[in-house]
Amino acid sequence: MVQDYGEAMCWFGKAADQGLAEAQNNVGLLYYNGWGVGQDYGEAMRWFRSAADQGDAFAQNKIGVLYYNGWSVTRDYGEAMRWFRKAADQRDGAAQNNVGWLYANGLGVPRDPSQAGVWMQRAAANGDELAKQWLAAN
Repeated sequence: MVQDYGEAMCWFGKAADQGLAEAQNNVGLLYYNGWGVGQDYGEAMRWFRSAADQGDAFAQNKIGVLYYNGWSVTRDYGEAMRWFRKAADQRDGAAQNNVGWLYANGLGVPRDPSQAGVWMQRAAANGDELAKQWLAAN
């Protein structure tokens, strides 16, 4: 079977338009990565925001990534932390890693190696490989 991102967009779009958070994430990812559509971080943000407003941790983390990198929005580490924390508080390992990274580097929050370690431990416990690597190196 050949991947057809255009067909995927068609079906994900129908479900996303009906308010299904998982489908909204999938549409957001297609735009985020430029799969089957032109890469468009603004459109990705719009779809992630729809899912995040329903409490979806994956979408909340992705919004944090957009703020962290300044993609479609002004770079804002404080806003990135706010979104990462929403997802991290739901035990999203990637978001917990991102919270730890911001503490480790003093981005959007005062540098706090102790808090960085706490969040990296949580992330590692939730299966985040980057956090495991960070812990092994620190």
